[in-house]
Amino acid sequence: MKKVTLPVKGMYCSHCSKAVTMAFNEKGITASVDLSHNCVSFTYDETKISLESLKRVVKRAGYDLVIDSKPKFDWSYVTLGVSIPVLLFSIFGMIYKAGVHNSFFEFFGNDVSFLIVASIAVIFLGTPFIIRAIKGLKYKNVGMDFLIALSALVSYVLSLYCLARNIQNGISPLTMSMDSKYLMTYFDSTTMVLSIITIGHFLIDSVKRRADKHYKKATLETPKLARRIISEAKTEEIDPDFLDVGDKVIVLSGETLPTDGKIYQGHGFIDEAALTGESRPRYVTENDLVYGGTVLSQGPLVIEVTKIALDSFYSSIINESYVLDQKKGKLSRISDKVASIFTPAIILVAIMAFFICFYGLNLSVETSLVRAASVLCVACPCAFGLAVPISAMSGFDCAMSNGVLFKTGDMFEKVSTIKAVVFDKTGTLSTGHLVISARVGEDGYLPLVKGMEMNSNHPLSKSIIESLPNVTAMKLNDVNEVPGFGLTYKEFVLGSEKTSLGKGLNVSMQEFIKKHESSSLVFLSNADTILLIIALDDGLVPDAKQTIEALKKKGIKSYMLTGDRKTYALKVAGELGINEECIYSEATPSDKAKILADIRKKEGVICYVGDGINDTLALKESDMSFASYKGSEIASSSADGVLLKPELMTIYYALLISKKTYINIIENFVWAIAYNLSMIPLTIMGILPMSFCGLVMIVSNLTLTINSLRIKFYKPNKEGL
Repeated sequence: MKKVTLPVKGMYCSHCSKAVTMAFNEKGITASVDLSHNCVSFTYDETKISLESLKRVVKRAGYDLVIDSKPKFDWSYVTLGVSIPVLLFSIFGMIYKAGVHNSFFEFFGNDVSFLIVASIAVIFLGTPFIIRAIKGLKYKNVGMDFLIALSALVSYVLSLYCLARNIQNGISPLTMSMDSKYLMTYFDSTTMVLSIITIGHFLIDSVKRRADKHYKKATLETPKLARRIISEAKTEEIDPDFLDVGDKVIVLSGETLPTDGKIYQGHGFIDEAALTGESRPRYVTENDLVYGGTVLSQGPLVIEVTKIALDSFYSSIINESYVLDQKKGKLSRISDKVASIFTPAIILVAIMAFFICFYGLNLSVETSLVRAASVLCVACPCAFGLAVPISAMSGFDCAMSNGVLFKTGDMFEKVSTIKAVVFDKTGTLSTGHLVISARVGEDGYLPLVKGMEMNSNHPLSKSIIESLPNVTAMKLNDVNEVPGFGLTYKEFVLGSEKTSLGKGLNVSMQEFIKKHESSSLVFLSNADTILLIIALDDGLVPDAKQTIEALKKKGIKSYMLTGDRKTYALKVAGELGINEECIYSEATPSDKAKILADIRKKEGVICYVGDGINDTLALKESDMSFASYKGSEIASSSADGVLLKPELMTIYYALLISKKTYINIIENFVWAIAYNLSMIPLTIMGILPMSFCGLVMIVSNLTLTINSLRIKFYKPNKEGL
């Protein structure tokens, strides 16, 4: 099985993406179409079906699946080259019809010229719309292409009828006739509609391409090869897709990591900017987790594969189904529903418009037909079809560039009503690693302490050593470790409080022990006196307090949930600025879900941030959830989003991005409703001529697209804190 993401040309609205999806479904392949970037992600068995055959399937649906990365001739420039002169020709003809009767404009302003240009427009510009409209009927997918094609053909066929009647009445098509028997032709309207919409689609594609240059996900390198270790002296280069869990691969400086794994040997720096938005490379050493698609800045490294390429984090991000296909939100479902019924409704409105104009306004059959066709042309189902997906994908991109992976499509709706954020302590608010928080006694003994600890593998020993980077350890050879007791060196003993029982203890040390009763204490003593006491605590994430304060300014209350003792929990809460009534301590995994239910009753909609297996129930119980940086795999799979950076402020940025995206979606809905409610009546009344219907429709689409894509450039870290 192979997972790929390929560009698709010709998609402009949700009806287009639906047609492409259904084309893949015919072959038994589940595909995720990303309208924001005009691409499709899918997994296929290359031994059973080829990309070429899939390309033909998509081609039959009216779209072009790009499977060759080599630059090819782009036919969109041909259609653009046809549409611009055709548009100018029509404008000159309209100028002549408007009364500017000089020899230059006279050439353009007769029915023969209009017929030739309109025929060129229908053949070269209208054919793609007509083909897609016909193919859309096969999938019962009637959208914008159907409306444009029907509108253009109605005006073109009606104009042919009027031209034939004029010739029958003896009116020359080579001159602009003022005869009362002259029936107005609408070739110029056909030309204007097709040329303007074609140019508009080209502009929309250009806007998307320009936006994609800033798209962080695009900078993730595609893993091209893996150097698998066969034996101590032999390696082989293979496709990353053929790596298995447990394989060991060598990665050299400047190369892309082929898949997810952990460092088996070596240390270096990995550039994860495309993944987390962090410009500084991350230092990694043995047992650290690393991700495929990122680049090794300095190495080499030997990596043990923990996930096959198909299931790697890189593949998960490339697969856009994270956002659009999982847990669609209410707005997304409304958007899909409106888009599905909009076109049939507009056809009905166009029929009603004909009868209103013919019977109610006593207009001619020709004029009534043109106004009905104008309704088809000006109506914009794309506005509803694009209202959610492009904004959602832009929000996804923005979140990715700020170190957050959104996994569900309803994230943006949930966040608008978030009242409280509940943090798990260990591994989220705290680092999960003990560090020296305080000490009392003689600092001159620190080199001795570090030297003794270097002879032990106890977790506390490692914490003490890492907490004393500027202390030079004494070189000791005869340190003894007594399990459950501590370390001994000559007359010195280093261990827990029971190693110092009955030994001399001054007043300051007594007060220190009382003050740090919730900490892990290590005692250094000689035969009769306690020389040094070290307190170790779980270190707080550096920006934890800043995050709590930022949320507070936004009116969001912070809670802390932990399995630690109450005294220690209160101490940590005091450092972070969390109110005492918002602290829940000594909580078991099953307690956490119940506590969250209680908090929800009190606060309303809540968000939970956790990292471990014991947070799984809590993550599912909350309205919105995030797995913190380096959280367990089960926590990451249970959460709605994953923090890709160690900074806790990322959660604050995630909430800001979500809210900004939600507002953007609402703006799009308001625009779509306002546009269609205002333009359709103007068209029926004849205030908006058919010649300009395509223009205002494409302006509507372009406006909505630009509004949606601007979310990509939102900088949450620039908001005042």
